[in-house]
Amino acid sequence: MTRTLSFSLSLGCLLALSGCFAKIHQLPAHTDQHQPVFAPLPDRDTLVGLAVSGGGSRAATFAAGTLEALANVRFMEDGQERSVLEAVTHMSSVSGGSLATAYYAVKKPAKTEPVFAGQQLSPVYRQFFARFKDDMQKNFQIRALGRQVLNFRVANPTKFAHSFADVWDANFFDEITFAGLYERTRRGDAPQIMLNGTMYNSGRRLVLTTLAPADFAYDFTAELRAKLIAKGLQFTSEGKASFDRSVERAKNQFLPLTMEELGSDHRTLPVSLAVATSASFPPVVGPVTYQTAGSSSYTHVGDGGLFDNLGTESLTTLFLNKLNPAHPKAKRGLVIVIDASYPFDEGAADLGESEKGFEVFTEDPARIVGIMEERANAYQAMLWHSLRTEGVLLPDYDHLKLIILRHTDAEWTEDDPIPAGCPSGLTPVDVKRILRQIPTLFKIDEDCHAPLLIAAAKKVVDKQQDRIVKFLAPSATIQ
Repeated sequence: MTRTLSFSLSLGCLLALSGCFAKIHQLPAHTDQHQPVFAPLPDRDTLVGLAVSGGGSRAATFAAGTLEALANVRFMEDGQERSVLEAVTHMSSVSGGSLATAYYAVKKPAKTEPVFAGQQLSPVYRQFFARFKDDMQKNFQIRALGRQVLNFRVANPTKFAHSFADVWDANFFDEITFAGLYERTRRGDAPQIMLNGTMYNSGRRLVLTTLAPADFAYDFTAELRAKLIAKGLQFTSEGKASFDRSVERAKNQFLPLTMEELGSDHRTLPVSLAVATSASFPPVVGPVTYQTAGSSSYTHVGDGGLFDNLGTESLTTLFLNKLNPAHPKAKRGLVIVIDASYPFDEGAADLGESEKGFEVFTEDPARIVGIMEERANAYQAMLWHSLRTEGVLLPDYDHLKLIILRHTDAEWTEDDPIPAGCPSGLTPVDVKRILRQIPTLFKIDEDCHAPLLIAAAKKVVDKQQDRIVKFLAPSATIQ
């Protein structure tokens, strides 16, 4: 979960107490329920998805570095040399990761541009990644605050989210909407993306995407019910009723909603506002409030990390649906998790030495949500393992593989060069400590932080590239 360290709790309290009117974003109604807002696009036999975690500019910068490192990994397909990035079909993200995901989808060079020029990236791709990494490091907090003042939005967290969207539009999104994003995807210039938020109304995951609701309709709970009953699970009448209620509740929580299912036509929705929605963390920023034309109800959406801070849930549901043996749309799937989340155990030793409980809360208020997230992650891991064991999910890892690229997993030695901007004399222990303690802000405070994140991205990709290439081309070798 996002850790608002220096972006202080006191500011959040001020915003929460402001009492200013919310800014409501209205969308047209989706009148033809028999036709999806966006026409479905064909699937490849092998699906490759990137899940990008939350974590403010730390996550966005690490994601930019990771995407560049993946671009440099080559494999052979049908006798042609390709970049791993050319194989990516989908991206799912939350919070700060959504900024990098949307940026990549909107600004990535066209499909017609070659990725390589000889033994390195082409000039177009080198320029793209240079801009990408630089843009992810900008101080968006001060720029958004400037927009607040300029537009008389001071002390309003809902409008603060719109100020972030305005800043991102001014810097690189150029007011592109989901209709424009769909056109890029349709041409093959961008993967299909899922920007995840959390609905305060129901606690469910809301996916802002050009994908159709049917793509997420994998109801594993029905398969689980059938498997358990087939194995002879016995119920009393009361027990069966309780079991059915629990399964139905699980289904409703696990299956995401889309704007389309809420009755909205979101073709005019700015991508920038979708990113701000995914990254809204009240009481500091957001939530973002939506209303469908003709409806009297409102949908309040905040940080996707409140439900899933890795961005894996939507991607997993999507892939399981498309790989379902009953009616497969694809044959194999690879999920690569780009994880720059703040380590939950960071600072635990310091907390153990503090005798003042309230100071513990004010210094790290997001730890409360982090505790809930740790518990949810533990249950989630056990659930997926259990489902695979029961044969509800694909039974082997040859069909669906998960590879995690975590910024804190980068290994450093005494011989590794220290990136420019970092103090000389850093030890591997120092580097690991700095990486673990980069705060969750929409800015990069220290000169050393961005170079270390980008260096860490290359290290973790280098470590996992054999596994990635082996999945994409089992008989291939790294070029």
